Amino acid sequence: MATQLWIIILIGAGTYLLRAGSLVLGSRVRWSESTKEWLSYVSPAVLGALIGPLLLLKDGKWIPLVDNSMLFAAIPTMIIAWWSRRLLLTVAVGVLFYAGFLTWLG
Repeated sequence: MATQLWIIILIGAGTYLLRAGSLVLGSRVRWSESTKEWLSYVSPAVLGALIGPLLLLKDGKWIPLVDNSMLFAAIPTMIIAWWSRRLLLTVAVGVLFYAGFLTWLG
């Protein structure tokens, strides 16, 4: 548990420093197009790295698909997020699907 806490703190500090640095330097530095393109992939990659293990693993082992209510709820939630681009709607749909799948799977 202590290791996970340090990981969370380090990721948070790194995220803060990157964002603060880009805000401070963003108006002073001209980024090349290739750098801008590369940076556009960072957020989705980090999000995938954080969410993937939460959806697919439990205690370091794969969750069987038939028992994975979080994955079943995440798929329609991601579709709604992509389609609507609205955070409140996405969160509401995710909660409803997750509750529905928990009830359905028992």
